[in-house]
Amino acid sequence: MSRKKGKRKENEEKPHYGYYALTIFLGLAAIILVAGAAGYVFVSRVIGIIIAGFGLYLLATYIISLYWLNQSESFDFTNVLQFRGDEQVLDVGCGLGKVTVGAAKQLKEGTVTGIDIWNTVEIPGNSPEIAYRNAEIEGVRDRVEFKSGDVLNLEFGDNTFDVVTSSSVLNNLPGDEKKLKALREIYRVLKPGGIFFLLEPLRDVRGFIIFSPLAFWQLQTREKWIALLKKTGFVNLQYQYKGAGYFTVEKL
Repeated sequence: MSRKKGKRKENEEKPHYGYYALTIFLGLAAIILVAGAAGYVFVSRVIGIIIAGFGLYLLATYIISLYWLNQSESFDFTNVLQFRGDEQVLDVGCGLGKVTVGAAKQLKEGTVTGIDIWNTVEIPGNSPEIAYRNAEIEGVRDRVEFKSGDVLNLEFGDNTFDVVTSSSVLNNLPGDEKKLKALREIYRVLKPGGIFFLLEPLRDVRGFIIFSPLAFWQLQTREKWIALLKKTGFVNLQYQYKGAGYFTVEKL
């Protein structure tokens, strides 16, 4: 039996895929602005203005990042990946389902499993219930499953998935060894010939503007991600830059 393509009519309820690190950024910016005001009053006007200016800069970069991410729209796989329509897909670190739902829209008979540790500090309100609600709004509820899971220890058998996706997740793992451990787990659960799609913000000019100096130095360069993917054993690497690094690789 055919499935309905995931679509929403105008004026219907829109999904929302969460504001990443909202409380962290707002809290940090508030502290810096208060420190700037105190510095202005008790130390010197110049120091106070410099500190407050940095707080305003953090707010500005965060607002820019929200505009760029467009969290009321699922990820658009057009011109990124070509799906047959019957794939079994795994989305690691799915959050509220932006990429999960985007992949599900490309399927007719396949399904997407989204896993996450459901950290509510990084994404306020992060939960499978809200992720399912987003999928329902987008018309793909029957093509998705959300469950708890950790990319460092995937609870799936070898050679299970046709496609694995990961968006802005692996960069949060500290150090190369944990990143490689996650990549090797992804490699393990992929079928031979399976595709891994990795999306990560990069350490470049755009990354500096959007993520601020506090987060910028945690980002990796394009060359670093390519080296890690090759070290894992992935082949046939294709790279696109669309405001972030889009890496598509294949399992032998």
